Amino acid sequence: MGGSSGVLLSIFFTAAAKSMAGTGILSSALLAGLERLTFYGGAKPGDRTMVDALDAALRSLAASGLSQAARAARAGADATSAMTTAKAGRASYVGARDLVGVPDPGAVAVAAAFEIAANVISSQVARGEATVVAD
Repeated sequence: MGGSSGVLLSIFFTAAAKSMAGTGILSSALLAGLERLTFYGGAKPGDRTMVDALDAALRSLAASGLSQAARAARAGADATSAMTTAKAGRASYVGARDLVGVPDPGAVAVAAAFEIAANVISSQVARGEATVVAD
């Protein structure tokens, strides 16, 4: 990760926080953050960016819970390794032959964050330290 990802994540979390204050629904708030991130960043799913993992994860989170969101994020990140054209982000400056088989770093980071969150919450629930269920 690098480049403008910090700014984009700031936009994402700011928009999500504003939405959360209004709706109180986390999955909806995070999707609102994603909408703002894609609006300002210009990337969309299939562009070989962190959005590939983030979009998949957040849509899955709303429908199926955190564990499934982590799996969807990983699938989104893994799918970027087959994309030979990056339409946004730092990888857009890299030739197709150098992209093949290499997942987008931002997408991998998003997937890792969701996997860690799902594992931590699942572990806390298993130990009786939390009441939130990851699924």
